[in-house]
Amino acid sequence: MKCKMRLLGYLEQILEWQCKLGSPVPNSLQPGLSETKILTETGGLPFQVSREFIELYRWRNGTRQNQSSTDTSFFVYHRFLPLEEALNNFRMCYSIMKEFYEITDWVLTFQDAAGDGYGILGCDESQESTPVAFLFEGEGVNIAFEALTKMMKTVVAWYEEGVFSTGHDGVLETNFVHMGQVAHRLNPNIHCWKQYVAYSESNRRSPSSASWIQRIMRGLTRH
Repeated sequence: MKCKMRLLGYLEQILEWQCKLGSPVPNSLQPGLSETKILTETGGLPFQVSREFIELYRWRNGTRQNQSSTDTSFFVYHRFLPLEEALNNFRMCYSIMKEFYEITDWVLTFQDAAGDGYGILGCDESQESTPVAFLFEGEGVNIAFEALTKMMKTVVAWYEEGVFSTGHDGVLETNFVHMGQVAHRLNPNIHCWKQYVAYSESNRRSPSSASWIQRIMRGLTRH
């Protein structure tokens, strides 16, 4: 119960920050699903989903694909996928993932425009939480967070510590160097954030550039 309340609390804080920054996301998120609906939809997966996964989709059912230029990112260019879309993506990609990656039993939940992103790992039996994986440009899958609650705690910290800001044109900008520093501080046992900080500091250029995270993550997946 405490884990559930912490997760929901962080999710609500993220929406509050989105409102402060004038994001359309709070009004774009779809209503949450019933637990019965979630369990029915995920029943065909080759693994079970964690309690955190269920609570996430009970809270909201993601944001549909936007046909306009409006940014509906839940955080850092990543859209929160509706459950049906997330599961359809999994079914289309699972056999390919099994062929190329060691970490495969997970559902991509937060996706960027290139089709990469973060996903919650499955489990053999019911568990409160499971790690969150990160896929980048087909080059590798890394564990990014120990649990979804820890991930959302980190996203809240990104907002609180000024990682995100609104530019002169109203577009949300991200300081990717600072983002990695905050993530590493809050997730010291996660190897990819340690690498992220080391790589970004040795290749420091424009921390607000949209391509900055791509350069960093490409470097990580090749080490």
